[in-house]
Amino acid sequence: MKTFSLFAAAAAAVVAVSAAEAKPYKAAETPGAPGYFNVLDESGFWTVGYTGEPGQSNKEIAQYAMKRAGDLAAEQKQEWFAVLTTTNRMVQLGVADDLQKRAGNFMGSGAGGTTGASPSGAPASGNRNNSGSFGGASVPNDVLERWQPRKVRQTLLVIELGSGDKAEFPGLGRTPEIFPATPAAPAAPAND
Repeated sequence: MKTFSLFAAAAAAVVAVSAAEAKPYKAAETPGAPGYFNVLDESGFWTVGYTGEPGQSNKEIAQYAMKRAGDLAAEQKQEWFAVLTTTNRMVQLGVADDLQKRAGNFMGSGAGGTTGASPSGAPASGNRNNSGSFGGASVPNDVLERWQPRKVRQTLLVIELGSGDKAEFPGLGRTPEIFPATPAAPAAPAND
């Protein structure tokens, strides 16, 4: 019985450690996918976001969004970034979010085509079934309307980039917090 208890404790420890491992920091491969993204709006502010993976903590997602903001400031040859607003929210995994309107094809499908469905999600025709497979038949619309993609955490930062010691933020009621740009990683030494 003692051996079983030790085995159970070891198994629980392995599960706890693997659950606590950090998810990799990466760029979003497609709109709505896990990873970072950034969009420049017409007023010169950047929206930087990080969409997490299932089970990823709010803290880690917020840290990754801040890391991306620092990296973006360095890429743009700026010394600092100021966080104007921060939003933490739940979004559907794999679904482009509301930044699609500002970002064009990068954040949305870009196709502009229709799916034959009305805005409510019901098919345009009076057909009771939609495409797909459900035991060899089409999936009933009632099932499709109830299904929702998995939700994950996302952090959005609206930032302003800048350089120098004097930072001005006209129109803001408070001075935003300012962070340094992430220095570029040093180049690996050449093997001669």
